[in-house]
Amino acid sequence: MMIKKVTDYLSRIGVEYQLIRHQAVVTTEESRRIIHVEGCMSCKSLYVKDKKSDNFYLVVLPFDKRANMRGLASYVGCAKFEFATEEKLFADLQVHRGSVSPFAFLNEQGEKRAPLLIDAEVWNSTKVKFHPCDNTATVILATDGLKKFLKSIDKQIVIVNA
Repeated sequence: MMIKKVTDYLSRIGVEYQLIRHQAVVTTEESRRIIHVEGCMSCKSLYVKDKKSDNFYLVVLPFDKRANMRGLASYVGCAKFEFATEEKLFADLQVHRGSVSPFAFLNEQGEKRAPLLIDAEVWNSTKVKFHPCDNTATVILATDGLKKFLKSIDKQIVIVNA
Protein backbone atom coordinates (compact mmCIF):
# COMPACT_ATOMS: atom_id res chain seq x y z
CA MET A 1 0.00 0.00 0.00
CA MET A 2 1.49 3.32 -1.12
CA ILE A 3 0.32 5.40 1.84
CA LYS A 4 2.16 3.12 4.25
CA LYS A 5 5.26 3.09 2.04
CA VAL A 6 5.38 6.90 2.10
CA THR A 7 4.62 7.34 5.81
CA ASP A 8 7.04 4.56 6.82
CA TYR A 9 9.78 6.20 4.75
CA LEU A 10 9.14 9.64 6.23
CA SER A 11 9.19 8.17 9.76
CA ARG A 12 12.41 6.28 9.02
CA ILE A 13 14.23 9.46 7.95
CA GLY A 14 12.82 11.46 10.86
CA VAL A 15 10.37 13.71 9.02
CA GLU A 16 7.29 14.71 10.99
CA TYR A 17 4.04 14.70 9.06
CA GLN A 18 0.29 14.64 9.48
CA LEU A 19 -1.79 12.14 7.49
CA ILE A 20 -5.38 12.98 6.61
CA ARG A 21 -7.63 10.40 4.96
CA HIS A 22 -10.54 11.63 2.83
CA GLN A 23 -12.70 10.84 -0.18
CA ALA A 24 -10.83 10.52 -3.47
CA VAL A 25 -9.94 13.88 -5.00
CA VAL A 26 -8.58 14.32 -8.51
CA THR A 27 -8.08 18.05 -8.99
CA THR A 28 -6.10 20.42 -6.81
CA GLU A 29 -9.22 22.58 -6.52
CA GLU A 30 -11.16 19.64 -4.99
CA SER A 31 -8.23 18.88 -2.71
CA ARG A 32 -8.00 22.47 -1.54
CA ARG A 33 -11.71 22.52 -0.65
CA ILE A 34 -11.68 19.19 1.19
CA ILE A 35 -8.29 19.42 2.90
CA HIS A 36 -7.90 23.07 3.79
CA VAL A 37 -4.99 23.60 6.16
CA GLU A 38 -4.24 27.14 7.31
CA GLY A 39 -0.76 28.35 6.31
CA CYS A 40 -0.17 25.32 4.08
CA MET A 41 0.75 25.55 0.38
CA SER A 42 -1.60 23.57 -1.87
CA CYS A 43 0.46 22.14 -4.72
CA LYS A 44 -0.01 20.38 -8.00
CA SER A 45 2.46 17.90 -9.46
CA LEU A 46 2.82 17.32 -13.19
CA TYR A 47 4.85 14.62 -14.93
CA VAL A 48 6.10 16.08 -18.20
CA LYS A 49 8.52 15.27 -20.98
CA ASP A 50 10.73 17.24 -23.28
CA LYS A 51 9.00 17.26 -26.66
CA LYS A 52 12.25 16.56 -28.53
CA SER A 53 13.84 13.91 -26.30
CA ASP A 54 12.91 11.16 -23.92
CA ASN A 55 13.73 13.20 -20.82
CA PHE A 56 11.05 13.37 -18.15
CA TYR A 57 10.59 15.83 -15.28
CA LEU A 58 8.31 16.20 -12.30
CA VAL A 59 7.05 19.76 -11.92
CA VAL A 60 5.58 21.06 -8.65
CA LEU A 61 3.68 24.35 -8.68
CA PRO A 62 1.28 26.19 -6.38
CA PHE A 63 -2.18 24.72 -7.11
CA ASP A 64 -3.42 27.92 -8.79
CA LYS A 65 -0.41 28.63 -11.00
CA ARG A 66 -0.78 27.83 -14.69
CA ALA A 67 1.99 25.63 -16.09
CA ASN A 68 3.84 27.56 -18.81
CA MET A 69 5.26 24.53 -20.63
CA ARG A 70 7.71 26.57 -22.71
CA GLY A 71 8.90 28.68 -19.77
CA LEU A 72 9.38 25.64 -17.50
CA ALA A 73 11.27 23.75 -20.21
CA SER A 74 13.70 26.64 -20.63
CA TYR A 75 15.05 26.00 -17.10
CA VAL A 76 16.53 22.70 -18.28
CA GLY A 77 17.53 23.75 -21.79
CA CYS A 78 14.48 22.33 -23.58
CA ALA A 79 12.17 24.07 -26.03
CA LYS A 80 8.82 22.85 -24.72
CA PHE A 81 7.30 20.30 -22.37
CA GLU A 82 4.27 18.14 -22.96
CA PHE A 83 2.41 15.96 -20.48
CA ALA A 84 3.63 12.39 -20.13
CA THR A 85 1.11 9.72 -21.06
CA GLU A 86 -0.78 7.92 -18.32
CA GLU A 87 1.07 4.73 -19.33
CA LYS A 88 4.51 6.37 -19.01
CA LEU A 89 3.56 7.95 -15.69
CA PHE A 90 2.61 4.54 -14.31
CA ALA A 91 5.63 2.78 -15.84
CA ASP A 92 8.10 5.30 -14.35
CA LEU A 93 6.50 6.26 -11.03
CA GLN A 94 3.76 3.65 -10.42
CA VAL A 95 1.06 6.28 -9.94
CA HIS A 96 -1.97 7.44 -11.88
CA ARG A 97 -2.97 11.00 -12.75
CA GLY A 98 -4.49 12.68 -9.75
CA SER A 99 -2.12 10.88 -7.36
CA VAL A 100 1.22 12.27 -8.56
CA SER A 101 3.49 13.91 -5.99
CA PRO A 102 7.20 14.07 -5.14
CA PHE A 103 6.62 10.96 -2.99
CA ALA A 104 6.24 9.01 -6.25
CA PHE A 105 10.04 9.25 -6.54
CA LEU A 106 10.08 6.35 -4.05
CA ASN A 107 8.75 4.21 -6.94
CA GLU A 108 11.02 5.57 -9.65
CA GLN A 109 11.85 2.90 -12.22
CA GLY A 110 14.46 2.75 -14.95
CA GLU A 111 17.94 4.12 -15.50
CA LYS A 112 17.07 7.77 -15.98
CA ARG A 113 15.91 9.62 -12.89
CA ALA A 114 13.53 12.53 -13.47
CA PRO A 115 14.72 15.84 -12.02
CA LEU A 116 12.28 17.85 -9.90
CA LEU A 117 11.36 21.35 -11.08
CA ILE A 118 9.81 23.09 -8.09
CA ASP A 119 8.38 26.58 -8.01
CA ALA A 120 10.19 29.01 -5.70
CA GLU A 121 6.88 29.86 -4.02
CA VAL A 122 6.51 26.21 -2.96
CA TRP A 123 10.21 25.86 -2.07
CA ASN A 124 10.07 28.94 0.17
CA SER A 125 6.74 28.15 1.84
CA THR A 126 6.46 26.98 5.44
CA LYS A 127 4.21 23.94 4.99
CA VAL A 128 3.16 21.85 2.00
CA LYS A 129 0.72 19.04 1.34
CA PHE A 130 0.80 16.22 -1.19
CA HIS A 131 -0.95 12.93 -1.86
CA PRO A 132 1.10 9.97 -0.66
CA CYS A 133 0.66 8.52 -4.21
CA ASP A 134 -2.97 7.78 -3.36
CA ASN A 135 -5.65 10.42 -3.80
CA THR A 136 -7.65 9.23 -0.77
CA ALA A 137 -5.09 10.70 1.62
CA THR A 138 -2.97 13.80 2.07
CA VAL A 139 0.36 14.21 3.85
CA ILE A 140 1.03 17.60 5.42
CA LEU A 141 4.62 18.42 6.33
CA ALA A 142 6.96 21.33 6.88
CA THR A 143 8.74 22.32 3.68
CA ASP A 144 12.00 21.54 5.51
CA GLY A 145 10.68 17.97 5.82
CA LEU A 146 10.08 17.86 2.06
CA LYS A 147 13.64 19.12 1.48
CA LYS A 148 14.99 16.43 3.83
CA PHE A 149 12.99 13.79 1.91
CA LEU A 150 14.36 14.99 -1.46
CA LYS A 151 17.91 15.03 -0.11
CA SER A 152 17.51 11.51 1.28
CA ILE A 153 16.69 10.17 -2.21
CA ASP A 154 19.44 12.27 -3.81
CA LYS A 155 16.98 14.07 -6.07
CA GLN A 156 18.19 16.63 -8.59
CA ILE A 157 16.25 19.84 -7.92
CA VAL A 158 15.75 22.88 -10.14
CA ILE A 159 14.01 25.85 -8.52
CA VAL A 160 11.85 27.72 -11.03
CA ASN A 161 9.76 30.87 -11.15
CA ALA A 162 6.84 29.56 -13.13
